[in-house]
Amino acid sequence: MKSDRMFGILCILLERENVTVRELAGYFEVSTRTIHRDLLDLSASGFPVVTRQGVGGGVSLLPNFRYNKSALSEDDMKVILAGIEGLATIDDSARMKTLLAKLRFSDGNRLLLENDIILDFTSWNQNSSFLSRIGMLRKAIAGHFIVEMVQENPSGTVTRRVEPYKLIFKQETWYLLAFCLLRQEFRMFRLSRITDLEVSDSVFDERSDYEIPSMESHFVNDGGQTVTVKMDRSLEFLAIDFFGRENLVYREKDIVVTFLTGRPEWVLSTFSGFGNKAEILAPDSLRQEMKQYLEQMAALY
Repeated sequence: MKSDRMFGILCILLERENVTVRELAGYFEVSTRTIHRDLLDLSASGFPVVTRQGVGGGVSLLPNFRYNKSALSEDDMKVILAGIEGLATIDDSARMKTLLAKLRFSDGNRLLLENDIILDFTSWNQNSSFLSRIGMLRKAIAGHFIVEMVQENPSGTVTRRVEPYKLIFKQETWYLLAFCLLRQEFRMFRLSRITDLEVSDSVFDERSDYEIPSMESHFVNDGGQTVTVKMDRSLEFLAIDFFGRENLVYREKDIVVTFLTGRPEWVLSTFSGFGNKAEILAPDSLRQEMKQYLEQMAALY
Protein backbone atom coordinates (compact mmCIF):
# COMPACT_ATOMS: atom_id res chain seq x y z
CA MET A 1 0.00 0.00 0.00
CA LYS A 2 1.09 3.59 -0.63
CA SER A 3 0.94 4.56 3.06
CA ASP A 4 3.10 1.56 3.99
CA ARG A 5 5.65 2.45 1.34
CA MET A 6 5.80 6.07 2.48
CA PHE A 7 6.45 4.96 6.04
CA GLY A 8 9.16 2.63 4.77
CA ILE A 9 10.78 5.52 2.88
CA LEU A 10 10.68 7.63 6.04
CA CYS A 11 12.40 4.88 8.02
CA ILE A 12 15.16 4.56 5.42
CA LEU A 13 15.69 8.34 5.47
CA LEU A 14 16.02 8.16 9.26
CA GLU A 15 18.71 5.51 8.84
CA ARG A 16 20.74 7.07 6.03
CA GLU A 17 21.92 10.63 5.63
CA ASN A 18 21.41 10.51 1.90
CA VAL A 19 19.76 8.10 -0.55
CA THR A 20 18.97 8.39 -4.25
CA VAL A 21 15.51 8.15 -5.75
CA ARG A 22 16.72 5.29 -7.94
CA GLU A 23 17.83 3.33 -4.86
CA LEU A 24 14.41 3.82 -3.23
CA ALA A 25 12.63 2.78 -6.43
CA GLY A 26 14.73 -0.39 -6.64
CA TYR A 27 14.16 -1.27 -3.00
CA PHE A 28 10.38 -0.90 -3.13
CA GLU A 29 10.08 -2.23 -6.69
CA VAL A 30 8.26 0.82 -8.07
CA SER A 31 9.11 3.53 -10.63
CA THR A 32 11.17 6.62 -9.81
CA ARG A 33 8.10 8.70 -10.66
CA THR A 34 6.17 6.90 -7.90
CA ILE A 35 8.97 7.65 -5.41
CA HIS A 36 8.92 11.34 -6.39
CA ARG A 37 5.17 11.44 -5.70
CA ASP A 38 5.68 9.73 -2.33
CA LEU A 39 8.34 12.27 -1.38
CA LEU A 40 6.01 15.15 -2.27
CA ASP A 41 3.29 13.57 -0.13
CA LEU A 42 5.72 13.19 2.79
CA SER A 43 6.65 16.85 2.51
CA ALA A 44 2.98 17.84 2.37
CA SER A 45 2.42 15.81 5.55
CA GLY A 46 4.98 17.90 7.45
CA PHE A 47 8.11 15.76 7.16
CA PRO A 48 11.20 17.85 6.30
CA VAL A 49 12.26 16.00 3.13
CA VAL A 50 15.12 17.64 1.23
CA THR A 51 16.10 16.73 -2.34
CA ARG A 52 19.37 17.76 -4.01
CA GLN A 53 20.14 17.48 -7.71
CA GLY A 54 23.43 16.71 -9.42
CA VAL A 55 26.53 14.79 -8.38
CA GLY A 56 26.32 13.76 -4.73
CA GLY A 57 22.65 14.68 -4.67
CA GLY A 58 19.79 12.65 -3.36
CA VAL A 59 17.09 12.64 -0.73
CA SER A 60 17.52 13.32 2.99
CA LEU A 61 15.78 14.68 6.06
CA LEU A 62 16.72 17.92 7.79
CA PRO A 63 19.36 17.34 10.52
CA ASN A 64 18.15 16.63 14.08
CA PHE A 65 14.72 15.47 12.90
CA ARG A 66 13.16 13.00 15.35
CA TYR A 67 10.06 10.86 14.94
CA ASN A 68 8.44 8.79 17.68
CA LYS A 69 7.39 5.74 15.73
CA SER A 70 6.02 3.43 18.38
CA ALA A 71 5.15 3.02 22.03
CA LEU A 72 6.84 -0.39 21.98
CA SER A 73 10.11 -0.78 23.84
CA GLU A 74 13.34 -1.67 22.05
CA ASP A 75 13.16 -5.22 23.43
CA ASP A 76 9.58 -5.51 22.11
CA MET A 77 10.74 -4.35 18.70
CA LYS A 78 13.61 -6.87 18.64
CA VAL A 79 11.24 -9.77 19.31
CA ILE A 80 8.87 -8.62 16.55
CA LEU A 81 11.76 -7.95 14.19
CA ALA A 82 13.16 -11.48 14.69
CA GLY A 83 9.83 -12.98 13.64
CA ILE A 84 9.43 -10.73 10.61
CA GLU A 85 13.03 -11.36 9.50
CA GLY A 86 12.31 -15.08 9.71
CA LEU A 87 9.32 -14.68 7.40
CA ALA A 88 11.46 -12.57 5.08
CA THR A 89 13.65 -15.62 4.42
CA ILE A 90 10.71 -17.13 2.51
CA ASP A 91 9.12 -13.89 1.29
CA ASP A 92 11.27 -11.30 -0.49
CA SER A 93 8.33 -9.20 -1.67
CA ALA A 94 8.30 -5.39 -1.61
CA ARG A 95 5.63 -5.55 1.11
CA MET A 96 7.95 -7.52 3.39
CA LYS A 97 10.84 -5.13 2.68
CA THR A 98 8.59 -2.21 3.61
CA LEU A 99 7.58 -3.88 6.86
CA LEU A 100 11.21 -4.55 7.76
CA ALA A 101 12.09 -0.92 7.05
CA LYS A 102 9.36 0.15 9.48
CA LEU A 103 10.55 -2.12 12.25
CA ARG A 104 14.29 -1.57 12.09
CA PHE A 105 14.26 1.55 14.24
CA SER A 106 13.87 2.04 17.97
CA ASP A 107 11.99 5.02 19.36
CA GLY A 108 15.31 6.89 19.39
CA ASN A 109 15.63 6.33 15.64
CA ARG A 110 18.59 3.98 16.23
CA LEU A 111 18.85 1.18 13.72
CA LEU A 112 18.02 -2.22 15.23
CA LEU A 113 20.55 -4.54 13.59
CA GLU A 114 21.84 -6.64 16.47
CA ASN A 115 19.40 -9.29 17.59
CA ASP A 116 19.97 -12.34 19.75
CA ILE A 117 17.54 -14.45 17.70
CA ILE A 118 17.83 -15.20 13.98
CA LEU A 119 15.14 -17.26 12.25
CA ASP A 120 15.79 -18.79 8.83
CA PHE A 121 13.11 -20.99 7.26
CA THR A 122 14.98 -21.70 4.03
CA SER A 123 16.21 -25.16 3.09
CA TRP A 124 19.84 -26.32 3.18
CA ASN A 125 19.15 -27.70 -0.30
CA GLN A 126 19.80 -24.74 -2.59
CA ASN A 127 18.13 -26.54 -5.52
CA SER A 128 14.91 -27.14 -3.60
CA SER A 129 11.60 -25.88 -5.04
CA PHE A 130 10.49 -25.26 -1.47
CA LEU A 131 10.32 -21.46 -1.70
CA SER A 132 8.21 -21.49 -4.84
CA ARG A 133 5.79 -23.97 -3.27
CA ILE A 134 5.48 -21.79 -0.17
CA GLY A 135 4.73 -18.77 -2.37
CA MET A 136 2.15 -20.63 -4.44
CA LEU A 137 0.36 -21.95 -1.37
CA ARG A 138 0.28 -18.54 0.32
CA LYS A 139 -1.38 -17.06 -2.77
CA ALA A 140 -3.84 -19.95 -2.89
CA ILE A 141 -4.72 -19.50 0.79
CA ALA A 142 -5.20 -15.74 0.39
CA GLY A 143 -7.33 -16.11 -2.73
CA HIS A 144 -9.23 -19.25 -1.62
CA PHE A 145 -8.07 -21.15 -4.71
CA ILE A 146 -8.29 -24.93 -4.88
CA VAL A 147 -4.87 -26.61 -5.16
CA GLU A 148 -4.13 -29.72 -7.18
CA MET A 149 -1.10 -31.61 -5.93
CA VAL A 150 0.75 -34.91 -6.11
CA GLN A 151 1.70 -36.41 -2.76
CA GLU A 152 4.17 -39.17 -2.00
CA ASN A 153 3.29 -41.42 0.94
CA PRO A 154 4.15 -44.97 2.12
CA SER A 155 1.35 -46.48 0.04
CA GLY A 156 2.46 -44.76 -3.17
CA THR A 157 1.69 -41.61 -5.17
CA VAL A 158 -1.67 -39.91 -4.70
CA THR A 159 -3.13 -36.99 -6.65
CA ARG A 160 -5.32 -34.73 -4.53
CA ARG A 161 -7.45 -31.61 -4.85
CA VAL A 162 -7.50 -29.62 -1.62
CA GLU A 163 -8.77 -26.38 -0.15
CA PRO A 164 -5.70 -24.82 1.54
CA TYR A 165 -6.12 -23.03 4.89
CA LYS A 166 -2.87 -22.73 6.84
CA LEU A 167 0.87 -23.22 6.48
CA ILE A 168 2.29 -24.58 9.74
CA PHE A 169 5.96 -24.85 10.70
CA LYS A 170 7.03 -27.14 13.53
CA GLN A 171 10.64 -27.92 14.44
CA GLU A 172 12.21 -28.65 11.03
CA THR A 173 9.14 -29.27 8.90
CA TRP A 174 6.47 -27.32 7.02
CA TYR A 175 2.90 -28.66 6.80
CA LEU A 176 -0.19 -27.63 4.89
CA LEU A 177 -3.54 -27.74 6.67
CA ALA A 178 -6.15 -28.29 3.98
CA PHE A 179 -9.57 -29.78 3.36
CA CYS A 180 -9.07 -32.86 1.20
CA LEU A 181 -11.82 -33.14 -1.41
CA LEU A 182 -10.99 -36.83 -1.88
CA ARG A 183 -11.36 -37.78 1.79
CA GLN A 184 -13.85 -35.01 2.63
CA GLU A 185 -11.98 -34.04 5.79
CA PHE A 186 -9.29 -31.68 7.06
CA ARG A 187 -5.83 -33.19 6.86
CA MET A 188 -2.20 -32.23 7.40
CA PHE A 189 0.14 -32.60 4.42
CA ARG A 190 3.91 -32.52 4.78
CA LEU A 191 5.28 -30.09 2.18
CA SER A 192 8.43 -32.12 1.54
CA ARG A 193 6.24 -34.96 0.27
CA ILE A 194 4.36 -32.81 -2.23
CA THR A 195 6.15 -33.41 -5.53
CA ASP A 196 3.91 -31.47 -7.90
CA LEU A 197 1.71 -28.46 -7.19
CA GLU A 198 -0.69 -26.36 -9.23
CA VAL A 199 -3.01 -23.57 -8.11
CA SER A 200 -6.30 -23.78 -10.03
CA ASP A 201 -8.71 -21.00 -10.94
CA SER A 202 -11.49 -22.65 -8.92
CA VAL A 203 -12.47 -20.69 -5.82
CA PHE A 204 -13.85 -22.32 -2.67
CA ASP A 205 -16.00 -20.93 0.15
CA GLU A 206 -14.09 -20.92 3.43
CA ARG A 207 -15.31 -23.51 5.94
CA SER A 208 -15.80 -22.44 9.53
CA ASP A 209 -15.90 -25.88 11.15
CA TYR A 210 -12.18 -26.48 11.60
CA GLU A 211 -9.52 -26.04 14.25
CA ILE A 212 -5.76 -25.83 14.09
CA PRO A 213 -4.67 -29.37 15.02
CA SER A 214 -2.35 -30.13 17.89
CA MET A 215 0.87 -31.38 16.33
CA GLU A 216 1.58 -34.74 17.93
CA SER A 217 5.17 -35.64 18.60
CA HIS A 218 6.86 -39.00 18.15
CA PHE A 219 7.19 -38.79 21.93
CA VAL A 220 4.30 -38.28 24.36
CA ASN A 221 4.11 -37.25 27.99
CA ASP A 222 1.36 -39.68 28.92
CA GLY A 223 -0.15 -42.77 27.34
CA GLY A 224 1.46 -44.44 24.37
CA GLN A 225 3.96 -47.26 24.50
CA THR A 226 6.93 -47.30 26.89
CA VAL A 227 10.16 -48.00 25.02
CA THR A 228 13.69 -48.46 26.34
CA VAL A 229 16.63 -48.25 23.96
CA LYS A 230 20.40 -48.53 24.23
CA MET A 231 22.64 -46.32 22.10
CA ASP A 232 26.39 -46.34 21.56
CA ARG A 233 28.30 -43.40 23.04
CA SER A 234 29.21 -42.34 19.49
CA LEU A 235 25.50 -41.50 18.99
CA GLU A 236 25.34 -39.24 22.02
CA PHE A 237 24.73 -36.13 19.90
CA LEU A 238 21.69 -37.77 18.30
CA ALA A 239 20.40 -39.01 21.65
CA ILE A 240 20.58 -35.45 22.96
CA ASP A 241 18.76 -34.16 19.85
CA PHE A 242 15.98 -36.72 20.20
CA PHE A 243 15.48 -36.92 23.95
CA GLY A 244 17.42 -34.15 25.73
CA ARG A 245 20.49 -34.77 27.89
CA GLU A 246 18.43 -34.70 31.08
CA ASN A 247 16.57 -37.87 30.01
CA LEU A 248 19.68 -39.94 29.25
CA VAL A 249 21.22 -42.55 31.56
CA TYR A 250 24.96 -42.82 30.94
CA ARG A 251 26.64 -46.18 31.40
CA GLU A 252 30.28 -47.11 30.87
CA LYS A 253 30.01 -47.89 27.15
CA ASP A 254 26.54 -46.81 26.15
CA ILE A 255 23.50 -44.64 26.85
CA VAL A 256 20.06 -45.87 27.89
CA VAL A 257 16.86 -43.90 27.57
CA THR A 258 13.22 -44.76 28.30
CA PHE A 259 10.43 -42.79 26.64
CA LEU A 260 6.78 -42.95 25.68
CA THR A 261 5.79 -42.97 22.03
CA GLY A 262 2.53 -43.04 20.14
CA ARG A 263 4.36 -44.11 16.97
CA PRO A 264 6.34 -47.34 17.45
CA GLU A 265 6.85 -47.51 13.66
CA TRP A 266 9.03 -44.41 14.01
CA VAL A 267 11.22 -46.30 16.50
CA LEU A 268 11.68 -49.14 13.99
CA SER A 269 12.56 -46.94 11.02
CA THR A 270 14.83 -44.64 13.02
CA PHE A 271 16.78 -47.11 15.14
CA SER A 272 17.26 -49.62 12.33
CA GLY A 273 19.30 -46.94 10.60
CA PHE A 274 21.80 -46.93 13.47
CA GLY A 275 22.90 -50.50 12.70
CA ASN A 276 24.78 -52.19 15.55
CA LYS A 277 25.10 -48.86 17.35
CA ALA A 278 21.61 -49.08 18.88
CA GLU A 279 19.32 -51.72 20.33
CA ILE A 280 15.72 -51.80 21.53
CA LEU A 281 15.74 -53.30 25.04
CA ALA A 282 12.02 -53.22 25.77
CA PRO A 283 9.26 -54.06 25.22
CA ASP A 284 9.95 -57.53 23.88
CA SER A 285 7.09 -57.20 21.37
CA LEU A 286 8.85 -54.24 19.75
CA ARG A 287 12.12 -56.19 19.72
CA GLN A 288 10.38 -58.92 17.74
CA GLU A 289 8.91 -56.34 15.36
CA MET A 290 12.40 -54.92 14.83
CA LYS A 291 13.72 -58.41 14.07
CA GLN A 292 11.05 -58.92 11.41
CA TYR A 293 11.68 -55.42 10.06
CA LEU A 294 15.41 -56.15 9.65
CA GLU A 295 14.74 -59.55 8.09
CA GLN A 296 12.54 -57.90 5.47
CA MET A 297 15.29 -55.39 4.77
CA ALA A 298 17.91 -58.14 4.50
CA ALA A 299 15.73 -60.02 2.02
CA LEU A 300 16.15 -57.14 -0.41
CA TYR A 301 19.87 -57.83 -0.59
